[in-house]
Amino acid sequence: MATKSTKTKQEPKGPAPYRHQDLILVRTAHPTIIARTWTNNMEQWAKGVPLPQYHAREQHLASTAFSSNGRLVSWVLVPKPGADVTDEYKAWTASATTAAEGVRGAFDPQDGSEANQERIMSAVETYERPGMVAVTAAAAEADTDSRDVVKDVSTIAVASVYAPSKYRNHGYGKLMMKLLWDEIEKMDNIAFTFLYSDLGSQFYGNIGWTARTSTEIVIPVGMILPSISATSDSDDNHNTGSSNKRTTRAVASASADAIVLDAVTSHDTLQALLDRDTQLLREALKQRVLSQNQTGSTATTTFVAVTPEIHCFQWLQARAWYNATHIWKFDPAQIQEGLHYGVRRVTNSNTSDQFILWHHDFTDDQLYILRWRVDSTQSKAEADAISLVLIDAAQKEAKKWKLSKIVYWNPDPALAKLLSLEPKDRNHNSIPSLGLVNSLTETQNVEWIMNEKYSCNSSPVIGSLDIT
Repeated sequence: MATKSTKTKQEPKGPAPYRHQDLILVRTAHPTIIARTWTNNMEQWAKGVPLPQYHAREQHLASTAFSSNGRLVSWVLVPKPGADVTDEYKAWTASATTAAEGVRGAFDPQDGSEANQERIMSAVETYERPGMVAVTAAAAEADTDSRDVVKDVSTIAVASVYAPSKYRNHGYGKLMMKLLWDEIEKMDNIAFTFLYSDLGSQFYGNIGWTARTSTEIVIPVGMILPSISATSDSDDNHNTGSSNKRTTRAVASASADAIVLDAVTSHDTLQALLDRDTQLLREALKQRVLSQNQTGSTATTTFVAVTPEIHCFQWLQARAWYNATHIWKFDPAQIQEGLHYGVRRVTNSNTSDQFILWHHDFTDDQLYILRWRVDSTQSKAEADAISLVLIDAAQKEAKKWKLSKIVYWNPDPALAKLLSLEPKDRNHNSIPSLGLVNSLTETQNVEWIMNEKYSCNSSPVIGSLDIT
Protein backbone atom coordinates (compact mmCIF):
# COMPACT_ATOMS: atom_id res chain seq x y z
CA MET A 1 0.00 0.00 0.00
CA ALA A 2 2.21 2.77 -1.23
CA THR A 3 1.64 6.24 0.13
CA LYS A 4 2.38 9.56 -1.45
CA SER A 5 5.19 11.76 -0.27
CA THR A 6 5.03 15.51 -0.07
CA LYS A 7 7.73 18.14 -0.15
CA THR A 8 5.42 20.97 0.78
CA LYS A 9 5.59 22.00 4.41
CA GLN A 10 2.11 21.82 5.88
CA GLU A 11 0.87 23.88 8.75
CA PRO A 12 0.26 22.00 12.02
CA LYS A 13 -3.27 21.51 13.24
CA GLY A 14 -2.84 23.62 16.33
CA PRO A 15 -0.04 23.87 18.92
CA ALA A 16 2.21 20.91 19.69
CA PRO A 17 0.67 18.70 22.41
CA TYR A 18 4.05 17.81 23.96
CA ARG A 19 7.57 19.18 23.97
CA HIS A 20 10.20 16.92 22.40
CA GLN A 21 12.03 16.53 25.70
CA ASP A 22 8.84 15.14 27.24
CA LEU A 23 8.53 12.31 24.70
CA ILE A 24 10.13 8.86 24.78
CA LEU A 25 10.16 5.85 22.46
CA VAL A 26 9.02 2.64 24.11
CA ARG A 27 8.39 -0.93 23.04
CA THR A 28 4.85 -2.14 23.49
CA ALA A 29 3.36 -5.62 23.53
CA HIS A 30 -0.02 -4.44 24.85
CA PRO A 31 -2.59 -5.81 22.37
CA THR A 32 -4.90 -2.81 22.74
CA ILE A 33 -2.09 -0.32 22.18
CA ILE A 34 -0.85 -2.24 19.13
CA ALA A 35 -4.39 -2.41 17.76
CA ARG A 36 -4.65 1.36 18.17
CA THR A 37 -1.56 1.86 15.99
CA TRP A 38 -3.35 -0.15 13.29
CA THR A 39 -6.46 2.00 13.67
CA ASN A 40 -4.32 5.13 13.39
CA ASN A 41 -2.58 4.11 10.19
CA MET A 42 -5.84 2.99 8.58
CA GLU A 43 -6.45 6.58 7.52
CA GLN A 44 -3.62 6.18 5.01
CA TRP A 45 -3.26 2.48 4.29
CA ALA A 46 -6.69 0.80 4.59
CA LYS A 47 -7.79 1.92 1.12
CA GLY A 48 -11.41 1.08 1.79
CA VAL A 49 -10.85 -2.09 3.83
CA PRO A 50 -13.25 -2.06 6.82
CA LEU A 51 -11.71 -1.86 10.29
CA PRO A 52 -12.58 -5.44 11.37
CA GLN A 53 -10.95 -6.93 8.27
CA TYR A 54 -7.97 -4.59 8.49
CA HIS A 55 -7.32 -5.57 12.10
CA ALA A 56 -7.90 -9.25 11.36
CA ARG A 57 -5.31 -9.14 8.59
CA GLU A 58 -2.73 -7.51 10.85
CA GLN A 59 -3.41 -10.12 13.53
CA HIS A 60 -3.08 -12.86 10.92
CA LEU A 61 0.31 -11.51 9.82
CA ALA A 62 1.47 -11.01 13.40
CA SER A 63 0.92 -14.72 14.01
CA THR A 64 3.36 -15.82 11.29
CA ALA A 65 6.87 -17.05 12.04
CA PHE A 66 8.26 -13.89 10.44
CA SER A 67 6.60 -11.82 13.18
CA SER A 68 7.03 -14.24 16.10
CA ASN A 69 9.63 -15.02 18.76
CA GLY A 70 10.54 -11.39 19.29
CA ARG A 71 11.36 -10.66 15.66
CA LEU A 72 8.59 -8.07 15.37
CA VAL A 73 8.68 -5.16 17.81
CA SER A 74 6.08 -2.40 17.95
CA TRP A 75 7.30 1.01 19.13
CA VAL A 76 5.32 4.09 20.14
CA LEU A 77 6.40 7.68 20.73
CA VAL A 78 4.62 8.74 23.91
CA PRO A 79 4.83 11.27 26.77
CA LYS A 80 7.12 10.08 29.54
CA PRO A 81 6.02 9.60 33.16
CA GLY A 82 5.12 12.90 34.79
CA ALA A 83 4.78 14.76 31.48
CA ASP A 84 1.80 16.85 30.49
CA VAL A 85 0.78 18.81 27.44
CA THR A 86 2.10 22.29 26.70
CA ASP A 87 0.28 25.33 28.02
CA GLU A 88 -0.42 26.47 24.45
CA TYR A 89 -2.06 23.17 23.57
CA LYS A 90 -3.98 23.09 26.84
CA ALA A 91 -5.41 26.53 26.13
CA TRP A 92 -6.20 25.60 22.52
CA THR A 93 -8.16 22.54 23.68
CA ALA A 94 -9.68 24.08 26.81
CA SER A 95 -13.19 23.21 25.70
CA ALA A 96 -12.32 19.56 24.99
CA THR A 97 -14.59 17.01 26.64
CA THR A 98 -12.84 13.85 25.40
CA ALA A 99 -9.26 12.69 24.99
CA ALA A 100 -9.75 12.63 21.23
CA GLU A 101 -10.52 16.35 21.33
CA GLY A 102 -7.66 17.18 23.65
CA VAL A 103 -5.07 14.74 24.94
CA ARG A 104 -3.66 15.15 28.45
CA GLY A 105 -1.10 13.57 30.76
CA ALA A 106 1.57 10.87 30.56
CA PHE A 107 1.51 7.47 28.88
CA ASP A 108 0.97 4.34 30.95
CA PRO A 109 2.28 1.21 29.14
CA GLN A 110 -0.23 -1.01 30.98
CA ASP A 111 -3.29 1.14 30.32
CA GLY A 112 -5.49 0.25 27.36
CA SER A 113 -8.00 3.05 27.90
CA GLU A 114 -9.06 5.39 25.11
CA ALA A 115 -7.42 8.32 26.89
CA ASN A 116 -4.08 6.51 27.01
CA GLN A 117 -4.32 5.44 23.38
CA GLU A 118 -4.67 9.09 22.40
CA ARG A 119 -1.19 9.70 23.82
CA ILE A 120 0.45 7.83 20.93
CA MET A 121 2.10 10.62 18.94
CA SER A 122 3.55 8.23 16.33
CA ALA A 123 4.46 4.57 15.90
CA VAL A 124 6.88 2.31 14.04
CA GLU A 125 7.60 -1.41 13.68
CA THR A 126 10.92 -3.22 13.42
CA TYR A 127 11.69 -6.74 12.26
CA GLU A 128 14.89 -8.59 13.05
CA ARG A 129 16.06 -10.30 9.88
CA PRO A 130 19.14 -12.33 8.91
CA GLY A 131 21.71 -10.77 6.62
CA MET A 132 25.23 -11.13 5.28
CA VAL A 133 28.20 -8.79 5.32
CA ALA A 134 31.39 -9.16 3.29
CA VAL A 135 34.30 -6.74 3.53
CA THR A 136 37.38 -6.15 1.45
CA ALA A 137 40.82 -6.52 3.00
CA ALA A 138 41.14 -2.78 3.49
CA ALA A 139 37.72 -2.59 5.12
CA ALA A 140 38.58 -5.50 7.39
CA GLU A 141 41.67 -3.66 8.60
CA ALA A 142 39.60 -0.57 9.31
CA ASP A 143 36.99 -2.53 11.25
CA THR A 144 38.45 -4.87 13.85
CA ASP A 145 35.13 -6.73 14.09
CA SER A 146 35.42 -7.95 10.48
CA ARG A 147 37.23 -11.28 10.48
CA ASP A 148 35.62 -13.59 7.93
CA VAL A 149 35.12 -12.91 4.25
CA VAL A 150 31.35 -13.40 4.55
CA LYS A 151 29.63 -13.15 7.92
CA ASP A 152 26.09 -14.06 8.85
CA VAL A 153 24.62 -11.16 10.80
CA SER A 154 21.39 -9.83 12.24
CA THR A 155 19.72 -6.78 10.75
CA ILE A 156 16.81 -4.52 11.63
CA ALA A 157 14.17 -3.79 9.00
CA VAL A 158 12.04 -0.74 9.75
CA ALA A 159 8.41 -0.63 8.63
CA SER A 160 5.04 1.05 9.17
CA VAL A 161 6.29 4.48 10.22
CA TYR A 162 3.17 6.47 10.97
CA ALA A 163 1.90 9.55 12.79
CA PRO A 164 -1.79 10.41 13.13
CA SER A 165 -2.54 13.40 10.93
CA LYS A 166 -3.62 15.56 13.87
CA TYR A 167 -0.19 15.18 15.48
CA ARG A 168 1.91 15.93 12.40
CA ASN A 169 4.13 18.91 11.60
CA HIS A 170 5.60 19.10 15.09
CA GLY A 171 8.77 17.13 14.33
CA TYR A 172 7.51 14.02 16.11
CA GLY A 173 8.28 11.71 13.18
CA LYS A 174 11.88 12.82 12.94
CA LEU A 175 12.26 12.65 16.71
CA MET A 176 10.89 9.11 16.75
CA MET A 177 13.30 7.93 14.06
CA LYS A 178 16.28 9.51 15.82
CA LEU A 179 15.31 7.74 19.02
CA LEU A 180 14.82 4.49 17.10
CA TRP A 181 18.31 4.78 15.63
CA ASP A 182 19.66 5.17 19.15
CA GLU A 183 17.76 2.06 20.24
CA ILE A 184 19.09 0.03 17.31
CA GLU A 185 22.65 1.01 18.19
CA LYS A 186 22.10 -0.44 21.66
CA MET A 187 20.96 -3.82 20.31
CA ASP A 188 23.33 -6.77 20.36
CA ASN A 189 25.03 -7.89 17.15
CA ILE A 190 23.03 -5.78 14.68
CA ALA A 191 25.20 -5.14 11.62
CA PHE A 192 22.92 -2.90 9.57
CA THR A 193 19.41 -1.51 9.40
CA PHE A 194 17.29 -0.66 6.38
CA LEU A 195 13.94 0.74 5.32
CA TYR A 196 12.02 1.85 2.24
CA SER A 197 11.22 5.54 2.26
CA ASP A 198 8.18 7.30 0.91
CA LEU A 199 9.48 10.63 2.19
CA GLY A 200 12.23 11.26 -0.33
CA SER A 201 15.94 10.54 -0.06
CA GLN A 202 16.91 13.08 2.60
CA PHE A 203 14.50 12.63 5.51
CA TYR A 204 15.92 9.33 6.75
CA GLY A 205 19.41 10.03 5.39
CA ASN A 206 19.85 12.83 7.90
CA ILE A 207 19.30 10.28 10.67
CA GLY A 208 21.39 7.34 9.44
CA TRP A 209 19.50 5.50 6.70
CA THR A 210 21.18 6.59 3.46
CA ALA A 211 19.14 6.32 0.27
CA ARG A 212 20.38 3.86 -2.34
CA THR A 213 19.96 3.93 -6.10
CA SER A 214 17.15 1.65 -7.18
CA THR A 215 15.45 0.88 -10.47
CA GLU A 216 12.53 -1.15 -11.74
CA ILE A 217 10.99 -2.52 -14.88
CA VAL A 218 7.26 -2.91 -15.41
CA ILE A 219 6.09 -5.73 -17.67
CA PRO A 220 2.47 -5.39 -18.83
CA VAL A 221 0.54 -8.63 -18.66
CA GLY A 222 -0.28 -8.29 -22.36
CA MET A 223 3.25 -7.52 -23.53
CA ILE A 224 4.31 -9.79 -26.40
CA LEU A 225 7.55 -11.51 -25.48
CA PRO A 226 10.31 -11.88 -28.05
CA SER A 227 10.88 -15.27 -29.65
CA ILE A 228 8.54 -17.33 -27.54
CA SER A 229 5.84 -19.66 -28.79
CA ALA A 230 2.61 -20.67 -27.17
CA THR A 231 2.87 -22.96 -24.21
CA SER A 232 1.79 -26.54 -24.36
CA ASP A 233 -1.21 -25.60 -22.21
CA SER A 234 -4.25 -24.47 -24.14
CA ASP A 235 -5.40 -22.01 -21.51
CA ASP A 236 -3.83 -19.38 -19.29
CA ASN A 237 -3.98 -21.39 -16.07
CA HIS A 238 -0.66 -23.12 -15.50
CA ASN A 239 0.24 -25.63 -12.85
CA THR A 240 -3.37 -26.47 -12.04
CA GLY A 241 -3.15 -30.16 -12.86
CA SER A 242 -2.26 -32.91 -10.45
CA SER A 243 1.38 -32.86 -11.57
CA ASN A 244 1.73 -29.12 -10.95
CA LYS A 245 3.99 -28.97 -13.98
CA ARG A 246 3.86 -27.35 -17.38
CA THR A 247 6.07 -27.56 -20.44
CA THR A 248 7.02 -24.57 -22.55
CA ARG A 249 9.07 -24.43 -25.72
CA ALA A 250 11.03 -21.27 -26.35
CA VAL A 251 12.09 -20.46 -29.89
CA ALA A 252 15.76 -19.85 -29.17
CA SER A 253 18.71 -21.13 -31.14
CA ALA A 254 20.37 -22.73 -28.13
CA SER A 255 17.36 -24.49 -26.69
CA ALA A 256 15.20 -26.79 -28.74
CA ASP A 257 14.48 -28.93 -25.71
CA ALA A 258 11.39 -28.47 -23.62
CA ILE A 259 11.76 -26.28 -20.54
CA VAL A 260 9.72 -27.75 -17.72
CA LEU A 261 8.52 -25.57 -14.85
CA ASP A 262 7.32 -26.78 -11.48
CA ALA A 263 5.11 -24.64 -9.26
CA VAL A 264 6.63 -23.80 -5.88
CA THR A 265 3.76 -24.83 -3.64
CA SER A 266 5.18 -26.47 -0.52
CA HIS A 267 7.28 -25.07 2.28
CA ASP A 268 9.81 -27.86 1.78
CA THR A 269 10.31 -26.98 -1.87
CA LEU A 270 10.57 -23.29 -1.03
CA GLN A 271 13.06 -23.99 1.76
CA ALA A 272 15.29 -26.07 -0.52
CA LEU A 273 15.18 -23.39 -3.18
CA LEU A 274 16.07 -20.61 -0.74
CA ASP A 275 18.84 -22.67 0.85
CA ARG A 276 20.43 -22.95 -2.58
CA ASP A 277 19.77 -19.27 -3.27
CA THR A 278 21.50 -18.32 -0.02
CA GLN A 279 24.47 -20.52 -0.85
CA LEU A 280 24.85 -18.85 -4.24
CA LEU A 281 24.50 -15.40 -2.66
CA ARG A 282 27.25 -16.24 -0.19
CA GLU A 283 29.52 -17.38 -3.02
CA ALA A 284 28.78 -14.21 -4.99
CA LEU A 285 29.65 -11.98 -2.03
CA LYS A 286 32.86 -13.88 -1.44
CA GLN A 287 33.81 -13.57 -5.09
CA ARG A 288 33.24 -9.81 -5.06
CA VAL A 289 35.58 -9.43 -2.10
CA LEU A 290 38.25 -11.73 -3.49
CA SER A 291 38.15 -10.06 -6.90
CA GLN A 292 38.62 -6.62 -5.37
CA ASN A 293 41.37 -7.83 -3.05
CA GLN A 294 43.26 -9.44 -5.95
CA THR A 295 43.40 -6.15 -7.81
CA GLY A 296 45.35 -4.65 -4.94
CA SER A 297 42.69 -2.00 -4.51
CA THR A 298 42.81 0.02 -1.31
CA ALA A 299 39.07 0.70 -1.47
CA THR A 300 37.30 -0.09 1.78
CA THR A 301 34.15 -1.63 0.35
CA THR A 302 31.58 -3.34 2.54
CA PHE A 303 29.03 -5.52 0.73
CA VAL A 304 25.73 -6.26 2.47
CA ALA A 305 22.70 -8.35 1.59
CA VAL A 306 19.45 -9.38 3.23
CA THR A 307 19.34 -13.17 3.44
CA PRO A 308 16.43 -14.63 1.43
CA GLU A 309 14.96 -16.68 4.28
CA ILE A 310 11.71 -18.58 4.12
CA HIS A 311 9.78 -16.67 6.82
CA CYS A 312 9.71 -13.49 4.74
CA PHE A 313 8.21 -15.27 1.74
CA GLN A 314 5.68 -17.03 3.96
CA TRP A 315 4.66 -13.66 5.45
CA LEU A 316 4.05 -12.19 2.02
CA GLN A 317 2.17 -15.31 0.96
CA ALA A 318 0.01 -15.06 4.09
CA ARG A 319 -0.79 -11.47 3.17
CA ALA A 320 -1.74 -12.42 -0.39
CA TRP A 321 -3.86 -15.32 0.89
CA TYR A 322 -5.75 -13.11 3.34
CA ASN A 323 -6.41 -10.42 0.75
CA ALA A 324 -7.53 -12.96 -1.85
CA THR A 325 -9.78 -14.76 0.63
CA HIS A 326 -11.32 -12.05 2.79
CA ILE A 327 -11.04 -8.79 0.86
CA TRP A 328 -11.09 -9.58 -2.85
CA LYS A 329 -13.04 -12.80 -2.27
CA PHE A 330 -11.63 -14.97 -5.02
CA ASP A 331 -13.02 -18.46 -5.49
CA PRO A 332 -11.74 -20.64 -2.59
CA ALA A 333 -10.85 -23.46 -4.97
CA GLN A 334 -8.72 -21.12 -7.07
CA ILE A 335 -6.93 -19.89 -3.96
CA GLN A 336 -6.36 -23.40 -2.70
CA GLU A 337 -5.04 -24.73 -5.99
CA GLY A 338 -3.43 -21.71 -7.59
CA LEU A 339 -1.96 -19.22 -5.11
CA HIS A 340 1.66 -20.33 -5.37
CA TYR A 341 5.03 -18.87 -4.37
CA GLY A 342 6.31 -18.98 -7.95
CA VAL A 343 7.82 -21.46 -10.39
CA ARG A 344 11.20 -23.09 -10.85
CA ARG A 345 12.79 -24.93 -13.72
CA VAL A 346 12.99 -28.70 -13.38
CA THR A 347 16.17 -30.32 -14.72
CA ASN A 348 17.65 -33.79 -14.62
CA SER A 349 19.90 -32.72 -11.76
CA ASN A 350 16.89 -31.11 -10.03
CA THR A 351 18.93 -28.03 -9.10
CA SER A 352 17.16 -24.82 -8.13
CA ASP A 353 19.33 -22.25 -9.91
CA GLN A 354 16.59 -21.01 -12.23
CA PHE A 355 13.38 -19.69 -10.70
CA ILE A 356 11.04 -16.80 -10.12
CA LEU A 357 9.28 -16.08 -6.83
CA TRP A 358 6.44 -13.59 -6.76
CA HIS A 359 3.91 -11.79 -4.59
CA HIS A 360 0.32 -11.04 -5.54
CA ASP A 361 -0.31 -7.38 -4.69
CA PHE A 362 -4.06 -7.21 -5.23
CA THR A 363 -4.37 -3.73 -3.74
CA ASP A 364 -2.09 -2.06 -6.27
CA ASP A 365 -2.93 -4.37 -9.18
CA GLN A 366 0.51 -5.88 -9.72
CA LEU A 367 2.51 -9.07 -9.42
CA TYR A 368 5.84 -8.35 -7.74
CA ILE A 369 8.90 -10.39 -8.60
CA LEU A 370 10.38 -11.05 -5.17
CA ARG A 371 13.42 -13.05 -6.33
CA TRP A 372 14.78 -13.91 -9.73
CA ARG A 373 17.63 -16.25 -10.55
CA VAL A 374 18.79 -17.68 -13.87
CA ASP A 375 22.15 -19.38 -13.28
CA SER A 376 24.03 -22.46 -14.43
CA THR A 377 23.18 -22.05 -18.11
CA GLN A 378 25.37 -23.25 -20.95
CA SER A 379 25.03 -20.10 -23.04
CA LYS A 380 23.38 -16.71 -23.28
CA ALA A 381 20.83 -18.14 -25.69
CA GLU A 382 19.84 -20.78 -23.15
CA ALA A 383 19.59 -18.17 -20.40
CA ASP A 384 17.40 -16.04 -22.66
CA ALA A 385 15.12 -18.99 -23.38
CA ILE A 386 14.71 -19.80 -19.69
CA SER A 387 14.14 -16.13 -18.86
CA LEU A 388 11.38 -15.85 -21.43
CA VAL A 389 9.68 -18.96 -20.10
CA LEU A 390 9.77 -17.61 -16.54
CA ILE A 391 8.36 -14.24 -17.59
CA ASP A 392 5.71 -16.02 -19.65
CA ALA A 393 4.73 -17.89 -16.49
CA ALA A 394 4.57 -14.62 -14.55
CA GLN A 395 2.33 -13.04 -17.19
CA LYS A 396 -0.06 -15.97 -17.05
CA GLU A 397 -0.03 -15.83 -13.25
CA ALA A 398 -0.88 -12.13 -13.28
CA LYS A 399 -3.62 -12.65 -15.84
CA LYS A 400 -5.11 -15.51 -13.84
CA TRP A 401 -5.48 -13.22 -10.82
CA LYS A 402 -6.62 -10.22 -12.90
CA LEU A 403 -3.43 -8.24 -12.22
CA SER A 404 -2.38 -5.87 -14.99
CA LYS A 405 1.40 -5.82 -14.66
CA ILE A 406 4.55 -7.40 -13.29
CA VAL A 407 7.00 -5.24 -11.34
CA TYR A 408 10.66 -6.17 -10.84
CA TRP A 409 12.94 -4.08 -8.62
CA ASN A 410 16.62 -3.75 -9.55
CA PRO A 411 16.14 -6.17 -12.42
CA ASP A 412 18.69 -8.52 -13.90
CA PRO A 413 20.27 -6.36 -16.65
CA ALA A 414 20.22 -9.30 -19.06
CA LEU A 415 16.46 -9.68 -18.65
CA ALA A 416 15.78 -5.96 -19.09
CA LYS A 417 17.84 -5.97 -22.29
CA LEU A 418 16.12 -9.12 -23.53
CA LEU A 419 12.71 -7.49 -23.05
CA SER A 420 13.91 -4.15 -24.48
CA LEU A 421 12.85 -2.41 -21.27
CA GLU A 422 14.82 0.49 -19.84
CA PRO A 423 14.97 0.29 -16.03
CA LYS A 424 13.48 3.42 -14.47
CA ASP A 425 14.74 5.06 -11.29
CA ARG A 426 12.55 4.55 -8.24
CA ASN A 427 13.12 7.91 -6.59
CA HIS A 428 9.61 8.83 -5.47
CA ASN A 429 8.47 5.99 -3.22
CA SER A 430 9.84 2.86 -1.58
CA ILE A 431 13.35 4.29 -1.81
CA PRO A 432 15.74 1.70 -0.30
CA SER A 433 17.75 3.27 2.52
CA LEU A 434 20.40 1.58 4.63
CA GLY A 435 22.85 2.32 7.41
CA LEU A 436 25.60 0.31 9.07
CA VAL A 437 25.22 0.14 12.84
CA ASN A 438 28.12 1.16 15.10
CA SER A 439 30.49 1.28 12.14
CA LEU A 440 33.06 3.82 10.98
CA THR A 441 32.61 2.85 7.33
CA GLU A 442 31.60 5.73 5.07
CA THR A 443 28.19 5.29 3.47
CA GLN A 444 29.61 5.65 -0.04
CA ASN A 445 31.74 2.56 0.61
CA VAL A 446 28.74 0.31 1.24
CA GLU A 447 27.13 -1.72 -1.56
CA TRP A 448 23.72 -3.33 -1.09
CA ILE A 449 23.68 -6.54 -3.11
CA MET A 450 20.54 -8.28 -4.42
CA ASN A 451 18.23 -5.53 -3.27
CA GLU A 452 15.06 -7.03 -4.70
CA LYS A 453 11.48 -6.82 -3.48
CA TYR A 454 11.85 -9.68 -0.96
CA SER A 455 13.92 -7.32 1.21
CA CYS A 456 10.92 -5.02 1.61
CA ASN A 457 9.05 -7.09 4.16
CA SER A 458 5.72 -5.28 4.13
CA SER A 459 3.45 -4.25 1.33
CA PRO A 460 2.55 -0.95 2.99
CA VAL A 461 5.79 0.87 2.34
CA ILE A 462 6.97 2.88 5.28
CA GLY A 463 6.25 6.50 5.75
CA SER A 464 3.13 8.62 5.97
CA LEU A 465 2.23 11.97 4.50
CA ASP A 466 4.60 14.45 6.11
CA ILE A 467 5.32 12.87 9.48
CA THR A 468 7.75 15.63 10.33
